[in-house]
Amino acid sequence: MKSMAKHSKWLAALALLSALGLAGYARYEKMSVRRDLSDFIREASRGDLKLDLQESGELVSRDSVDVFPPGRGFIVEVLKKEGEYVDKGEKILMFKGGERIDSNQYVPVPVLATRAGLLTRCIDRYGRTSDEVREGNRVDGSGSCVMRIVDMNTLAVNLQVSELNIFKLKRGLPVSITFTAIPGRKFSGRIDVIAPMAEAKNSGWMGGGSKVFRVVINLEHPDKQLRVGMSAVVTADLQAKKDALKVPIETLFQEGLNYYVYRQKSGYSAEKIQVYPGMRSETEVELAGPVRPGDKLFTALPETLK
Repeated sequence: MKSMAKHSKWLAALALLSALGLAGYARYEKMSVRRDLSDFIREASRGDLKLDLQESGELVSRDSVDVFPPGRGFIVEVLKKEGEYVDKGEKILMFKGGERIDSNQYVPVPVLATRAGLLTRCIDRYGRTSDEVREGNRVDGSGSCVMRIVDMNTLAVNLQVSELNIFKLKRGLPVSITFTAIPGRKFSGRIDVIAPMAEAKNSGWMGGGSKVFRVVINLEHPDKQLRVGMSAVVTADLQAKKDALKVPIETLFQEGLNYYVYRQKSGYSAEKIQVYPGMRSETEVELAGPVRPGDKLFTALPETLK
């Protein structure tokens, strides 16, 4: 009898220790969850998805002509300088042919503007600008550009739009344009060209780089205050999608051609779910797949947070 009683006491003690151990483990597991876990959790929801676009670009002229001398020789007088407007047929500079500027073999002749516009320096195919045109400059031949005349009535903004945003746009879409150099003023424009073929952006000698599409925005009311090469910001307000299942864009992960989210089960435990993204705004993305409103999604890989 005493032996049985003693055995029962041991069993009771072991049961108590097991219970305490399980309670302690549960408490440890609960305490092991970092207090800032909520910083890495976002919630899926239903609502309106406002699509917008804001891209940086450069002001260009869609129509310009280069001015060339009649041959090899020297610039002996500059009548119009860069930054000045000229009319068609107006004298820009005086040119004298020959191998020596002091030779009397040739008579100086005027070089005329072939169109009206703003005088700028020449730009070669590599994007390099020519030197300032000055009296006494030697010109190597009739193929050497001395000035460029820019039509300021055909100003446009060139954009490079990512492939994620290109299908948000369509020809004729109205946009607003601001320029860093002209704070407080807003210009209007419309999309005129959306390139059908992607180009590589920032691809090095090894290749690669992201893909972009060239988009051209026509300015509706050009202003003489504008200058070619100015930095521009183009903003377009696009139609919103109603009652979309959406998640913060930072919860979307990509592996190859597939997209995933990590749905929280409890604590750092999560399940990896393949999803199919749709329209995107700057902060949210529409999803199709087994994600439901109210699901808690990780903004970072769960194993990296432990």
